[in-house]
Amino acid sequence: MSPMDDMNDGGSTSGITDGRIHRSIRTRAAIAAAFVTLVDGGNLAPTGHEVAGQAGVGHRTVFRHFQDMDSLYASIREEIAKRAQPILAGQASTGPLPKRVQQLVLQRTRFHTRITNFRRALVARYWTSPTMQALVQKDQAMLRELTRRALPEARELPAQDFELLELLLSYEAWARLRELQGLSERRARATIESGVLRLLTGASS
Repeated sequence: MSPMDDMNDGGSTSGITDGRIHRSIRTRAAIAAAFVTLVDGGNLAPTGHEVAGQAGVGHRTVFRHFQDMDSLYASIREEIAKRAQPILAGQASTGPLPKRVQQLVLQRTRFHTRITNFRRALVARYWTSPTMQALVQKDQAMLRELTRRALPEARELPAQDFELLELLLSYEAWARLRELQGLSERRARATIESGVLRLLTGASS
């Protein structure tokens, strides 16, 4: 066999290996996308069989690429991060406080609205999954830092008041105002804005 034959054989083997890697990446992406699609459509706890059906692959293929369901749920966080980036970007940190509060509340509640099904799916698994607990805690730390950047005044609050501020801006507060207390989006946002301003200015009304 000539040196050229050796090179050709090596290139062929490399090509096969690269093809397998690319197929594996595409399959994994298709499975993750199928899982996200099911959750976004309202199926908050899709089974492996349902994910396989949505992705058009075998059930065993799902768990060959994702060793357990936690790995699939982690794909939700990646999707949340992708969808959150354009929503959470661009918050001003200077200007009149009421305007910045209004912008932050609008931004944060739009984010909560968009990820509602994803959030519910994560919470459903949160209590039994240390992996999910770690991911949710990481996301909460990110949102807290965004609050401090948008509202530098929040850095001067006593610790307990800052926690109350975060509660007002949380998904849970938004969901309660909208779903349990029946407020419209406009009234719910106005309620949150009022609470945030009171905390930051010390106003009683």
